[in-house]
Amino acid sequence: MTNLSNIVEILAKQALGGQQSNAQSQGGLGGILGSVLGNLGNQSQQPQQTQQQGGLGGILGSVLGNLTGGQQHAPAQQSSGFNAQSLLIAVVPIVLAWIQKNGGLQGALDKLKGQGLTSQVDDWVSTGPGANANINEQAVQNLFDQNEVEQVAQQAQVPTNQVYGAISSVLPEIIDSLTPKAGETDHHEANSDIQNVLNLVSAFLKK
Repeated sequence: MTNLSNIVEILAKQALGGQQSNAQSQGGLGGILGSVLGNLGNQSQQPQQTQQQGGLGGILGSVLGNLTGGQQHAPAQQSSGFNAQSLLIAVVPIVLAWIQKNGGLQGALDKLKGQGLTSQVDDWVSTGPGANANINEQAVQNLFDQNEVEQVAQQAQVPTNQVYGAISSVLPEIIDSLTPKAGETDHHEANSDIQNVLNLVSAFLKK
């Protein structure tokens, strides 16, 4: 088992702030993600839009929709309460989808190394102590689809560089969480966990 669900849970708790206890009572990662989606989706200033996929829910829905070929669109008016922690959660599906599109964990690692990021990748995969090595935003821009990033930026009402910055913060943690046994990590298990998290998020968006 990888630690992917743990890092997603940590990010979700940060986005919830002081509302963690209610989320935990709903049951594990599913309850926490559900609370994040529900709370941020209901922050819309337009009451009639609260039943639609606004806020974080809309962003996740759009990303997942692009991944699955669906046509999910968030309303133009978004919550003014979108914060940095929420943005970190919003880019998680982009990162996970990017890993899938590159052939899973091994393919993503090879892609990163091909971009001259071998030392960073080795650090992220390593089980040694200390914080994960940083990846600069320029490298992220070379790796991730600009249209997806611009879509998230527009819906979150933040500059695109903030989205790239969020990805650069989340990507090392995701790779780290997917490789708890370093080079001996079961990549099939890691890819399965990626799909499980995407399915979990998608299920909440359909409610």
